[in-house]
Amino acid sequence: MPKNIPSFKPKELIRILERGGCTYYREGKGDHTLYFRYHEGKKRVVPIDMGAKELSPPYVLRIFRQFGFSDNEIETLLK
Repeated sequence: MPKNIPSFKPKELIRILERGGCTYYREGKGDHTLYFRYHEGKKRVVPIDMGAKELSPPYVLRIFRQFGFSDNEIETLLK
């Protein structure tokens, strides 16, 4: 499990996810925006809460996990 995952503003997290191969999919319900990433031949669509001021470290880690990022990939993206 990656250590020291900071909290992020939604736009900062989006920039990091786009570096990892995630792409905008469409607007979701409310303040959510959907992004997708192909991982192991499957399309993974994940909602991200754009209305929050700060996204907590557990929430950020959960998003990385839903996209299928490994611990090493997460650490590389956060550098």
